[in-house]
Amino acid sequence: MTKPASIPVGCWPAILRDEHAAAYAGEKTVEAFLSRVGVIWPEPFINSGIGKGRFRAWRKIDLDQVINPVGVSGDPEAL
Repeated sequence: MTKPASIPVGCWPAILRDEHAAAYAGEKTVEAFLSRVGVIWPEPFINSGIGKGRFRAWRKIDLDQVINPVGVSGDPEAL
């Protein structure tokens, strides 16, 4: 079963769980986002547990670094 990505109402928290990280990154599904983690998207900041007890979370600033490296670092050489 596919889980849709969702956007939190009114804000983006500094730490994003799977669904929010996927939506923030512009992916259509959590599964699509997770398939690109370690390739395009950074590894999660927190990655603990297994199975249904698994908890993963990304820092918004780490995703921002991939989305717009110049905007986050201010260094055009960061590209």
